[in-house]
Amino acid sequence: MLDIFATDPEAKAAREERESARERATRPDYAFQFRSGGRVNGKPVSLRQWRITTPKLEVAQAVKELYGGTIGEAPNGDYAVDTDTETIEVVIDASKIESKLIQWADGLPVHECDGSVFLSPDEDKGKPCGCPKILAERKEKAKQRRGPKPNIVLPIRLPQDEDLGLGKYTATAWSFAEDLPYTMKALGRIDGEALCILRLEHVEYTTQSGEKREFTKPVLDVVTSYQDAISADPED
Repeated sequence: MLDIFATDPEAKAAREERESARERATRPDYAFQFRSGGRVNGKPVSLRQWRITTPKLEVAQAVKELYGGTIGEAPNGDYAVDTDTETIEVVIDASKIESKLIQWADGLPVHECDGSVFLSPDEDKGKPCGCPKILAERKEKAKQRRGPKPNIVLPIRLPQDEDLGLGKYTATAWSFAEDLPYTMKALGRIDGEALCILRLEHVEYTTQSGEKREFTKPVLDVVTSYQDAISADPED
């Protein structure tokens, strides 16, 4: 068996550290994750209904009970519930939302910024990131894999079954990033956690050449204070 590290333990240790970092980046400690996209024949596709993945069978079964659908297997070996719904109530704590632009390579972040300055590594933190100022140019560079794209992490709980624990949705759509300032403003008007609707909106349009296109985009609608919603619930 090939072992290119046999005579270079320092290189082996460095590689193992990178592999450990990759696992930490791709296997966060969340009970479940919302997915708005997948792959068909190796090509990315947007989903019409939510997919929720989890490493725990009992969580997958509970999610299926709540939102219908079928339980399958995710590419990483987790359970994947393809639900029957495009709209799900979630509980959001605005203070826990993380938003940045990230460019990935080999499963690791190679560029992290807020659109103006670097957020990491420490030696570059605060320095100008060099990203274009024009939004269309940012999108084009990201499309060409020459620049970062949105990475917005929403830690979420499910009000219908809070015993499932904390989950997350990672939004990478530019449309979600464009809406984020207004979403945060709405969340800022709420004291404490907010009851929100996380939904997939189906969009159809025709190009100038007459070609029909369609896709789904994730949207977060802020409804009310979660505490107020609980207080108003006659079953509470």
